[in-house]
Amino acid sequence: MTGSNLKVVKTPKDSVNEVELYVEALSEVSDKAYAVAYRNIANNIDIPGFRKGKAPKEVIEKNVGVGYISQKAFEGVFHEILIRAAIQEKLEIVDVVQISSYELMPGKPLSFKATVELKPEVKLGKYKELKVKSDKFEYDKDLFVSKTLDKIVGNLISYKAVSGRDTVKEGDLVELDFIGKFEDGSEVPGGKAENFQVVLEKDKFLPDFVDKIAGIKIGSVKDISVTFPDNDNNEFSGKKATFNVKVHSIQEKVVPELDDELAKKLGLENLEALKSKITAQMTELQEQNNQRSFENNLVDEIIKKSQCDISERMIERESEFLLQDIKKQCESSGMSWDDFKKDEKNKEIFEKAKESAIKRIQIDLVLSSIIKEENIVATKDEIEKEASNRIAQLGEKYKNLITDPKFLNTVELIILRNKAVDFLIKNNTPLWNEEVKKITPD
Repeated sequence: MTGSNLKVVKTPKDSVNEVELYVEALSEVSDKAYAVAYRNIANNIDIPGFRKGKAPKEVIEKNVGVGYISQKAFEGVFHEILIRAAIQEKLEIVDVVQISSYELMPGKPLSFKATVELKPEVKLGKYKELKVKSDKFEYDKDLFVSKTLDKIVGNLISYKAVSGRDTVKEGDLVELDFIGKFEDGSEVPGGKAENFQVVLEKDKFLPDFVDKIAGIKIGSVKDISVTFPDNDNNEFSGKKATFNVKVHSIQEKVVPELDDELAKKLGLENLEALKSKITAQMTELQEQNNQRSFENNLVDEIIKKSQCDISERMIERESEFLLQDIKKQCESSGMSWDDFKKDEKNKEIFEKAKESAIKRIQIDLVLSSIIKEENIVATKDEIEKEASNRIAQLGEKYKNLITDPKFLNTVELIILRNKAVDFLIKNNTPLWNEEVKKITPD
């Protein structure tokens, strides 16, 4: 072991993709790590009779113990040395399974034994010059144009003061006070507001509430009885409550005419030009859907032709990642994650997460292998440009990410992955199924 080189001994383990590493570094590494850990401890420990950071070294070592300082020193340097060992030995480490032993003392070489999980090796099957069956998708043009125009009109709806009536009707913009109470007299959580503005539509408010508030006069007060809709995800499901409501003002909806004038407000010559633009957008979406269908089927075909061993540990880790939002919701509601997992009615959630995890891992491994096999690279300019674009979307407060190695590494991986998919698209051929699948627009 000379210079900055490490002594690394690799011992395969019985578990899939696991290897035990014995790593040894020069004594200078121990000295530096120990000194850093010692300074951090000395600057933060209170020792009677001494100002913080001013106690002699032997006093601090006696108080906290050399072993404790060595432990903190090892914790501070372990990942750096492990990364150096991985680079030196050309290992792709995805996780540390266990640290079985370590030694770090001033004047002595640093050494440790750790079991790590390596990225699975992939035996790539044929991935070029394939002919892959894929579905072709098509929108109903008239329905797509009609629904898009409805959305445009909906986005341009405005409201004006009501004339000729003083009572509420469905569709009005209403300003009101309300307070809701359950039958036992307790307040409905979130069921109290003053000068609250809401468009009186059943998809934005309780349906019962909308029906019963219709007809109330401006300035009047009314008690409205409602029943919360049955919903397994709602703790108020099926409960009855009474809302005391006072209406302050109402404004009626103004729906713009669907004509040339509306199109001109959107920067187009006339209504026909607007419809043509919508049709072009529809065509672009169809092409995107078709390409996505081909991409997915192509990658699936390559996965079938390839071989790799994925450990249960890797699958569990990816499943946990996919379920993290559900885990947060579960814990915020007061239920322990272990109890949630044991509940038989949640079994399907975990089965689907496992299926998705396996698929995500397979896609990642296959694309990574193709990137390596075809020497696909991302240039510095490409990374900086993509990083800048993403930061611009995130907002000004994220501008420091442009120098964050982890963020830049993620951006590089995204670019490489996209290039790999583009490579596959160019080097394989879709066989479109004769039957076109119709898509219903949202």
